[in-house]
Amino acid sequence: MYYLCTMKKWMLIWVCLLPIFTVAQPPAGYYDAAEGLSGSALKTALHNIISNGYTMTIYDNLWDVYPTTDNKPNGKLWDMYSDIPGGTAPYEFTFVTDQCGSYSSEGDCYNREHSVPQSWFGGSSPMYSDIFHVVPTDGKVNGQRSNYPFGEVSSASWTSQNGSKLGPCSFPGYTGTVFEPIDSFKGDFARIYFYMCVRYKDEMPSWTGESFSGGDLSVWTENMLLEWHALDPVSTKEIDRNNDVYGIQHNRNPFVDRPEWAHYIWGPTAGCEEPDFQNLVSVFPNPADENTIIRYATDERPENVYLCDIQGRVVYSGTGETTIETRDLPNGYYFLKFSFKNGVAEKEIVIMH
Repeated sequence: MYYLCTMKKWMLIWVCLLPIFTVAQPPAGYYDAAEGLSGSALKTALHNIISNGYTMTIYDNLWDVYPTTDNKPNGKLWDMYSDIPGGTAPYEFTFVTDQCGSYSSEGDCYNREHSVPQSWFGGSSPMYSDIFHVVPTDGKVNGQRSNYPFGEVSSASWTSQNGSKLGPCSFPGYTGTVFEPIDSFKGDFARIYFYMCVRYKDEMPSWTGESFSGGDLSVWTENMLLEWHALDPVSTKEIDRNNDVYGIQHNRNPFVDRPEWAHYIWGPTAGCEEPDFQNLVSVFPNPADENTIIRYATDERPENVYLCDIQGRVVYSGTGETTIETRDLPNGYYFLKFSFKNGVAEKEIVIMH
């Protein structure tokens, strides 16, 4: 039997038509112990890697860290609650000078935002001062976010100047109040949460908050963050921050270095008995442009191949062809399914025009 992952039905294809797709560069050999793994085995291996050598930063010293980790090209603070990538930010903060202090309005000052609210983990260390999730943000917006989970807002009760929103959740599975960052930073926060789930997997069973359940992400949060992760791929900002934090804290965010690992732990490839099925089908070039080329490592061809958009509409179907034209596909997130007699093979790819 070729395929052991018979319960996994869909292969995720990232069709993200972006100006650039970049990958962070970890030190040689850093992830050797995690290569070829999937599911809980991968999660444990990554936990051991990023916990080993971790150097905790004192919370008060985060003020001194941010000029290195969150410095925009123009020398101003990079605040995901006020910045507008590709546009003009309504205001910008100067390091030290604009450090909170008190505030009454947006733009008054910046402070330290626990992306995973500290009340959810009881303010315990080392989570309390982990640079990866304690990010600098506008004090007023941070206060509005409070300890609400991240989500997607149906009707905003409050909107920040850069378009972040507070209001009832529209994402399936949760209807309470949530905070929604702008699209350009949704992937950043998704990868922060994936990092936290791996780095603190042993502490998570005691965490509260609507984003977690049973020592892991709640189902609705997992589904949403995987979507955010795919639709807002790793940016140069994240790569630079990952490298800078590594120089201070001596660990890395694996999901910035290797974005596909989020799906190997939480997505369609998670929990497979053997990872070798990943090698049965390859899709290239990666990134792809006008065509997606499929190469099979077996003489057997799939009974069906379906390419669907994010709404589940089939935009292509075939029976094992080796090339799929992608030049006319609109921007978006697509799913590819290879259905063989004995199971399903899965792979991920980014397509860019």
